[in-house]
Amino acid sequence: MGYFRGLIHGMAIGTVAGLALAPQPGDRTRQQMKDAANGVRSGLEVTGHAVQRLAPVVVPVAQNAMHAVNLVRRRSDDDDVLASNGTAADTVHTPA
Repeated sequence: MGYFRGLIHGMAIGTVAGLALAPQPGDRTRQQMKDAANGVRSGLEVTGHAVQRLAPVVVPVAQNAMHAVNLVRRRSDDDDVLASNGTAADTVHTPA
C-alpha cells in the first residue's frame, strides 16, 4: 500500500512541478491537458466495452480456478492424498 501511495504522490508532485516549469504559455498547456484527458476518456470507454465483452468468458474461468485452488487448499490442510493421478483435475467443477 505504501508503495502505491508514494507512486501517486510522486506523480502528483511531478505533474505540478512540470506545469510550473513548462516553457510554453498556459493556454497551450491547458489545451494539451484537455486533449490528453479526452484521449484517456476514450481509452477508458474502449477498455470498458472490452471488459463487458470478456466478462461472460472470464468470470466462469476465474470461478473454476478459485474452486480448484480451494480444493487443493482443503486437501493440503487435511493431509489427504490428491486424486489417483496426483492432480486435482478430476474434481474441478466445470460450469454447465
